[in-house]
Amino acid sequence: MTYLILARDGTSQIVLKRDSEDAAEKKARELKEMGWFEVEVREDKPGHPVTATVTDRPNTLQ
Repeated sequence: MTYLILARDGTSQIVLKRDSEDAAEKKARELKEMGWFEVEVREDKPGHPVTATVTDRPNTLQ
């Protein structure tokens, strides 16, 4: 199963993928320590738009 890590900083948002929940949680902690906010981990479900639920701003994926 694939997990997504969603996070925002002051000007952008990112969506990262990890193959395990442990790896996703670790990356989420690292992002929080680096100052990112609204950090969350979700299961990647095919057919569900991910970035539309993060914010109403235009999407920027990195």
